Order: sequence, then structure tokens, then C-alpha cells
Amino acid sequence: MRLPVRLPQFGESAAEATVVAWLAQPGATVTAEQEIVEVQTEKALMTVAAPVAGSLAEHAAEPGTILAVGDVLAWIEAVETPETPRTLGRPPRPAAQAPNKAGQPAGAGGASGGVPSDVHAIGTAPQASLSLDTHRRSSGSRLIRSAGENRKSTGTGRLAERASLRAAAGDAGFVSPRVWSVLQEHGLKVSDLATVPGTGAGGRITARDVEHYVSQGEAMSPVRQAVANAMSRSWSRPLATVARPVRCDALLTHRRTVEGRPSLTIYGMRALALALAKGSPFACRLNGARLLKPSTIDLAVAVEFNDGVLTPVVRRVEQLSLAELTAVVEEVIAKARTGRIADAGDAVASVSNYGVFHITWATPIPLPGQGLILGLGAVRSAPDWNPATKSWDRCREAEVTLTFDHRIADGGAAGRLLHDIVDLLENPEKM
Repeated sequence: MRLPVRLPQFGESAAEATVVAWLAQPGATVTAEQEIVEVQTEKALMTVAAPVAGSLAEHAAEPGTILAVGDVLAWIEAVETPETPRTLGRPPRPAAQAPNKAGQPAGAGGASGGVPSDVHAIGTAPQASLSLDTHRRSSGSRLIRSAGENRKSTGTGRLAERASLRAAAGDAGFVSPRVWSVLQEHGLKVSDLATVPGTGAGGRITARDVEHYVSQGEAMSPVRQAVANAMSRSWSRPLATVARPVRCDALLTHRRTVEGRPSLTIYGMRALALALAKGSPFACRLNGARLLKPSTIDLAVAVEFNDGVLTPVVRRVEQLSLAELTAVVEEVIAKARTGRIADAGDAVASVSNYGVFHITWATPIPLPGQGLILGLGAVRSAPDWNPATKSWDRCREAEVTLTFDHRIADGGAAGRLLHDIVDLLENPEKM
């Protein structure tokens, strides 16, 4: 029996993934739960396993291809039938439906079908019914692509963009339908046309000129594609940032007394978790029009990896001591730097210590599905007025920022949350 291997759901916010490498080739005999392909989500490098034992018939996607959740990765000639395949928002496709020439079931667009329980190293967050009409991108994604750009076409919008394209074409003043089609195919922005040298009559830009321009781009890595897609989705939300300085003298003294000598990242995670646990409206995840309030405070920590950023999740941060949290974070960071994450499930917030790059102030972007991110700047010397001696002293200070989703709560709630975080950082004995 010929069965599909579909891209499973990796947490609530993951809508797609990029095929990285095949671990089994067509014709190979595979066992149930054997890992057959590596895929890159916006959070981590994950593996997908065969749902049943059998022979791997064919690959339905090559490395570099971006697929939506539920899309077919491969086909297996099974020697056993899965008993209870899970569904993804819709009933599974009848098994008698034969695949078409492209290797997909007739009418398949990745919008339905059973999803086997074949995810390795994944959290237990509940599945959400997703719209799977995400457009598929080919393996030829290039840096010049506008990754994740929303191109909804209304009649007025398309006419306006055509007029802008004609204006960008310079003296030629005309963009042929063929050139327009190529621009849309490669996801180029209007401004990109001005950088394409034209070889047609009178300097007109031809379709071949655009194709040549595209071929000069450097291919994006799967990690970079995942980061680009995640940031594009995040930036479409109404985000705002609040900030304030925090005195670090007491914290720097306190860390010498704690096992493992916690870093500013550890103190930031602990302070954020305790502040959220006090009843902050930001202790939730936004799913459509519903606020999901988990029973524990799970936080992600940003870790630089090759040409991207991975965000492993630490569970129950509010229940861990500073020493325990130090040990756990060191372990997850070490695993993340190998490109693999033991836990990439959904968290309520993230912490980014950009101060390690000697940056004093920044506005990091929350991940899709998360309501906020705490940013920690570099510790530096600052003047401090001493009213007792009526003179200036010197203190150690850092800027902390809180970027939040304005749909969840307003600036007042964010300001109060940041006040609680700063109070804990300046009085570390409370942690």
C-alpha cells in the first residue's frame, strides 16, 4: 500500500519548514519510526520519521524546498498500515486515491490529510487547525527574495504597483507583461527594478535581464530562510517597546554567591518568569482571537547558530532556582549550538542578551506565537548621584527593553511588568 509521509505540526506557531537533507534514499527499506529526513523550522532543525515500515518509493520534495504543514515529503510502499493516523484540521484523504504525476494525491495542495505521530524532540503543545494555503517556494530561494512578503492583489493595488514599476523603469517607461510575470515569480519588490540593467531597445528591461539579475543572488541557507520567514510574520503584528535602566551592582555581587555564577541572561529569565507569574496579562500566547494561558512559565532563550538564531525552550522557569536554571540553560544552549534542540515547543516569551555583543540598546522582535521578548543590554559604568554626600558616584548599569504585542495588552501593563522585572534585578535576593 502506497502511503504519504507528510510534514507534521511542530508546535502551534510553525506553519512551514524547509527540507534540509534526506537520510534515506528511494528504494531503501525503512522501519517504522526511522528518521528519514531533516527539516528546518523557524525554531530548530528537526527530523521526520517514517510512519510505517516499508520501502521508500520516492522523495516528493528536494532539499531547499519550503513546504506547508501537511504537505507530502515522500511516499512509502508500506508493509503495514498505520492504525490511527492523526488528522490536521480536516478528515484524512481516502486511501484509494492514487497519486498524480507530480507524486502527490490528486487534488492535494497540502491542505488536508492524516499526519502521523512521527515528530522527534517536540513539545506537547496542542495542535491548532491551520490554514494551509501557504504558497510553496522552490529550492531556488535567493537573498534578493522578499521572504514571507504578503502579496495580496486587489485591483487597485495591482494597478498602483504596475504604475510604480513603470516609473521605476526609467526612460523606458514600460514593463511588459512577461517582465511583470517574472518579477512576481521571484518575489522582487518594486524598488529592485531600478537596480536591474536593461539590455532591450532604449534600455528597456527584458525578462532575460530580470532572470540574469536573479541568478546573481546567493542562495539562502535553510536556517536563514526560517529566520526570515519568522521575522516577516512577527513584524506584521502591532509591536511596541518600553525600556528603562537597571542598576546591576547588587546583581554582580549576588552572582558570586550562587552556584554556577549565573549570567545576566539567567537573572533576566528568572526575573521575567517571576514577574509574569504574578498575574501579568502577557503570561499567555495569542492563538487567533483566543488567549491561551499555560499553567507554567516557559521561556525561550535566543542562541546564535551559524547564520541564524535558534530559540530552545526552558520549561517551568518560575519553579527553578538560579543555580538550577543556570545548569538547565547551559545544557540547552550547548545542544542548540550543534543545531539540534531537545525542546522547541511553544513558549510565552523569549529573552535576548544582545549585551554580549557590546550593544547597549536594541528592540528585539518577539517570535510568532509569543507576546513579548525581554532584551538585555551591555553593563556599563554610569554616573550616580548620592544625595547623602551631595556628590556623584559611579555605578554599574544596563538598559533593559521589553518589546510586546500590543494586541495582548497596552503600554501600561508592559510598563508595570518591566517595573517588576527591574525591581527583581536590582534586588536579586528576592529571586
